[in-house]
Amino acid sequence: MLVLLSLVTRPLLTDCMQNNTIWELIAKKLAGEATPQELVELEILLRDNPDMHYPIQTVADLWHHPTPDTEDAHAAFAAHAERMKQLGVSLEIPAEAVSKGQPGARSKRKYLVVSSALLVLCLLGYQYRSLVSAGAAEKQAAERMVASGDKSEISTRYGSRTKLLLPDSTQVWLNSGSKLSYDKTYGNGTREVTLSGEAYFDVVKNPAHPFVIHTSSINIKVLGTAFNVKSFPNEKNTETSLIRGSIEVTFKNRPAEKIILKPNEKLVTANEELLKDSTQKGLLAEKTKPLLPKSQGRQEPLVLVSHLTYEPHDSTVVETSWMDNKLIFRSETFDELAIKMERWYGISIRFADEGIKPRRLTGVFENESLQQALKALQLITPFSYKMNKSEVIISSK
Repeated sequence: MLVLLSLVTRPLLTDCMQNNTIWELIAKKLAGEATPQELVELEILLRDNPDMHYPIQTVADLWHHPTPDTEDAHAAFAAHAERMKQLGVSLEIPAEAVSKGQPGARSKRKYLVVSSALLVLCLLGYQYRSLVSAGAAEKQAAERMVASGDKSEISTRYGSRTKLLLPDSTQVWLNSGSKLSYDKTYGNGTREVTLSGEAYFDVVKNPAHPFVIHTSSINIKVLGTAFNVKSFPNEKNTETSLIRGSIEVTFKNRPAEKIILKPNEKLVTANEELLKDSTQKGLLAEKTKPLLPKSQGRQEPLVLVSHLTYEPHDSTVVETSWMDNKLIFRSETFDELAIKMERWYGISIRFADEGIKPRRLTGVFENESLQQALKALQLITPFSYKMNKSEVIISSK
């Protein structure tokens, strides 16, 4: 079994080890041993190799996972080193890192984590290539990474979410049905990305290189902060929710006007198709002008700054609850909720009766399956449904 595994994985490991420089720099960065010059070199390499972002995030997660310094841990390291040797991969462990309790013990953990993650990722790479050859990669992959020309793009399919690391170590959590793209010049000057969908950003502070997010209707400029942006093309509003720091929001059709958000504030603005006919001046100062046109007789703000919403029983921030695997909805129409459920569960929802769409619903889905969620909604409002493969048809009861 081991011989067979060795024969299968050795070419893949050789292929993976071509990125030795990146992995060595990552190991040094995690261990706090990287020089400023090496950090700059790593950022350049990551900019040119966008497909490395996800595996590097996996390595970082393994590194930060606590590892007890016990005899068992050292025995496990020795066994792992022997297995890697049999697979033709030398860990080249420094002599000072061999003995327990020596200053090099952290270096030993550095080599263990990086080499273990590299082995796992290469094996996963083999499985992924097999799926590609079978024509099933698109269905199985939770995310899609594309690098063409001077642009890199990461997208998630419906029903999946992912976390990625940008070349400057900015962390991004990408919600289902979302897409993030950036040029290979990212980090040379302004750090610019384009978002379609929803993402949570934890931006590395760098005053010399501001971080800018472009959406369909607004631009968001930050230095270093954490915030959530939701800008789906099929939803009428774009939302920006600030957790910490500060951000500057400008509007694509009114670039001279801007809003500065403070922590615990949320900006809601109508998407560009509703804004394009507006010619009113001083709109942002008032923040309460009606939408053009009115929606079913109800007046809603064109631009509104409010506070974040918290769940009363556990203080969960509603705007970022998707990161905790929670789908929270408050007084939303069935039609609006259906759009969220489509992304959440990776299905399609069709209404056989238009009269059901305006019904307003409130609730929380966390670990419920699709059928459990639908049955829970039936307790709130009467309706019937039937499932046809990946489509749900909702009708009057």
